[in-house]
Amino acid sequence: MTTPASKLGRELAAAFGPEFVGKQLSNEVVLKHLDPELLREHFSWRDLNEVLSRGRVEPAELKLCAGGKSLPEHEYMVTRAGHRVVDLGKSFSLMRSGVSLVIDSLDRIHPAVRATTDDVMRFVGETASCNLFVTFDDAQAFDSHFDEVDTFVVQVLGTKHWQVHGPSEEHPLPEYGDSDPARCPETVLFEKTLESGDVIHVPRGWWHTVRGGGESSLHLTFAFTRRTGYDWLRWVAYRALRNVDVRESLTRAGTLAEQRAQAERLVTAFASEAKSLTLADFFDAERRGAGGRDAASLPWDVLREHPPVEMVIELATVLPPLLEVRGEHVVLIAGDQEFALPVVHHAACESLLRERRIGVGELAQRSGASKAAVSALVSALLRARLVIATDDGAARSTGWRAS
Repeated sequence: MTTPASKLGRELAAAFGPEFVGKQLSNEVVLKHLDPELLREHFSWRDLNEVLSRGRVEPAELKLCAGGKSLPEHEYMVTRAGHRVVDLGKSFSLMRSGVSLVIDSLDRIHPAVRATTDDVMRFVGETASCNLFVTFDDAQAFDSHFDEVDTFVVQVLGTKHWQVHGPSEEHPLPEYGDSDPARCPETVLFEKTLESGDVIHVPRGWWHTVRGGGESSLHLTFAFTRRTGYDWLRWVAYRALRNVDVRESLTRAGTLAEQRAQAERLVTAFASEAKSLTLADFFDAERRGAGGRDAASLPWDVLREHPPVEMVIELATVLPPLLEVRGEHVVLIAGDQEFALPVVHHAACESLLRERRIGVGELAQRSGASKAAVSALVSALLRARLVIATDDGAARSTGWRAS
């Protein structure tokens, strides 16, 4: 795993420890505690007020929820100057009556939350997003339910009462599972009123009942979707497209014998492809195709001169690119593209992949290369959009405030 970029990402990884992913992930509720002040630095009422004052949260999604359902948009949205915006007066009135505020995919609009979400992805090796939940008094946004994703629930401010009941079926998916609240197990396996700084891991498919703890509450849920056999099978099926039997039209008008024969050919084709592949092949293919968030590094995206040694760079990809040595070149593979660099940059590339965020001068020192050579390397990586640059290495991860 590469070094987390954000302070909260580092603290989460340290709190859950190196054994978590292999032993506890998806298998049990895990409770940890972080410094509440760190969480308030990461996201606060001030941040939320800044988001709401904009009136629009796209590409994130804002909704108000109560009684287990999302309220119709017309109850809290209004059209102004041709745009649908949040009516704060209506929204606050509804929230005073017990309605909860939810912002899905907060990581799309908040830099500090985005940095930690990316670190969660790197920690667990899966796709992640972050949702915000705001509740007052003892309000309950949703009925007892389970999520088809694993989560880290981070109580930032206030309190929230949690009951975790365990699963009613193994490994549900969005495509498979019965989420009728009547199926929620009666037995409570974990119960606690979370306070500021508390973090719990709730496994996928484990039912939970959540309501406000009697005061204002703000919590972040980092949700990550683990790859399953279904994902692997779809990948195998895609790779099998090179087999003509897979691309052939189905014999809808054929005889029963002809249809059976075609089905057998298809089974043979898919089975043959599956037997030639391993899970490691799947994970490598995922890393080969993994990109990152599209971010600007002006003025260096446009300027022709090489960046200064004082500048800090950061890997743009969520998962570390694959690194291969091919003769006189070292090849970085990410986003389904290959970037060939002179092999003299091998040590610098290894340091970059290991540290993930590093100053240009420090990268030169660690790799043993000249500052000029590393500056030229960074310039090439910027053009390839494999790294992003910032004059202030701390700015991306420590927080975000209105100007």
